[in-house]
Amino acid sequence: MAKRKKLTPPERLAKVRGKRHFKSWDTFVDTKRIAKSEKSIDTLIDDLILLGDEPDEAKARRAVARCVKRFNKMDDDGWINTIERDDISDVLDDLVSKCGFEPDDDWYDDRDW
Repeated sequence: MAKRKKLTPPERLAKVRGKRHFKSWDTFVDTKRIAKSEKSIDTLIDDLILLGDEPDEAKARRAVARCVKRFNKMDDDGWINTIERDDISDVLDDLVSKCGFEPDDDWYDDRDW
């Protein structure tokens, strides 16, 4: 049996770009907020893909920080609660992992939600 080629970070990220990251919110979060949240994640994915096959961790952290700040701005009336916060964090953790880094809370130091 042929050995499977290991995917590069951009290839792993491209597989999740455009997917519904927050489908579980459909019954309780406004559709415009969901759309903005999905767009914010896809923007982060695009930023991370641009970092190439061996992403620089400092640049990846800055890209994640920009995404976190976009969510801070979106949370203008406090709609991001425990479920949303956990879901956003899970998606961010997954993307950080796809880049080859170990996700932890210090990736989200700028988080207000």
